[in-house]
Amino acid sequence: MEKKTRKIGIMGGTFDPIHIGHLILGEGAYKQFGLSEVWFMPAGNPPHKQNRAGRATDEQRVEMIRRAIAGNPHFALCLEEMNADGFTYSYRTLEALNLRYPDTEFYFILGADSLFDFHKWREPDRICRACKIVVATRNQVSSEKLDEVIAQNEERFHGEFLKLDTPNLDISSGNIRERIREGQTIRYYLPDPVISYIFEHGIYGCAPESGQFDRPEEQRQEDAAVAGTQKLWSIDKKLRKELDENRYHHTLGVMFTAASMAMVWDVPLAQAQTAGLLHDCAKCIPNEKKISMCRKHHVPLTAFETAHPFLIHAKLGAYLAKKKYGIEDKEVLNAITWHTTGKPDMTKLEMIIYIADYIEPQRDKAPRLDVIRRLAFEDLEECMYQILKDSMSYLSANPEDLDRTTETAYQYYKKLHDSRKSEVKE
Repeated sequence: MEKKTRKIGIMGGTFDPIHIGHLILGEGAYKQFGLSEVWFMPAGNPPHKQNRAGRATDEQRVEMIRRAIAGNPHFALCLEEMNADGFTYSYRTLEALNLRYPDTEFYFILGADSLFDFHKWREPDRICRACKIVVATRNQVSSEKLDEVIAQNEERFHGEFLKLDTPNLDISSGNIRERIREGQTIRYYLPDPVISYIFEHGIYGCAPESGQFDRPEEQRQEDAAVAGTQKLWSIDKKLRKELDENRYHHTLGVMFTAASMAMVWDVPLAQAQTAGLLHDCAKCIPNEKKISMCRKHHVPLTAFETAHPFLIHAKLGAYLAKKKYGIEDKEVLNAITWHTTGKPDMTKLEMIIYIADYIEPQRDKAPRLDVIRRLAFEDLEECMYQILKDSMSYLSANPEDLDRTTETAYQYYKKLHDSRKSEVKE
């Protein structure tokens, strides 16, 4: 058996929200048991907590943890359960961690109230084989009663249960949510960055407190960037389950290409990344289902699109981007809508997504890619014209596959191209 060289504490929970009690327990376990690190592991989809009304989203819970543990070098975020499919159970998570980290001894940190229900957990004996159980005391539970329950569990499940000797504050996430709903202060219950995040995003039904968390513009911009990255992470997590491997890698290529172009053409980076990531979100849905989904959700289709369902993923993708992935930005939704056919007089963002889809690094079949890739960073309108020109040439062999919108887009950018040439001659 491989020698264990690391000791990692696991702080599991919904963390809705994370509060100073969680942090005190983590720090206490780190010190008392000489742990290498303490991992805060938010629950993804626990079977016993299905009513999430009025709570934070998964992404918000994760972001609050990030902010709470920032600056503590021996605290870390673990997304093992958050990234898992279906219901999550502690024994499965711990066994998976043991397989992935054979050099690590895990210490699973519980509150005393959880210990009293430990026998009701799924496969408690397997949990005990996968880790040591660290039990945090609570003021309401006498030391004698705690020792009695620990002894019962050790005998029944043959595990090692350790008492964590640390002050235990009588606060809970539920109590904090109630205080927020009632308009009571939560200062000092949570780290200030977490409080700030809750009020900025109106979590738990709160309204922003005027002036309470004023921060310099630079900090607000940094927070916005973090929130944007977190949103992309959330989209990516869902999207990779909907696309096959090749389509997913293509999607990442489009996102990175669109981001690079956005930097050159002064388009908001978050818009380009979001549209690039979601442009093909409906691509892998079977054609018949695409049509039925459009009819069900009143997404208008032309007769040509119904006869050529490979085009439908753009319109349907815009619908799903809004309804499934929470995108409200109309510019992003329009860029997704027109990324396949193009249209006359496209915005910069629309052109960027159309072009990025054509030139991303894995594309190698289209003619003159070297020329078009250079134009993408020199002249958007000319790049559109050259792509549409090649597309029209390709489709001329099968005119029945030529969408009218593509043809009108070509005529628009050809006219623009010809006009520029005429101006140069003069």
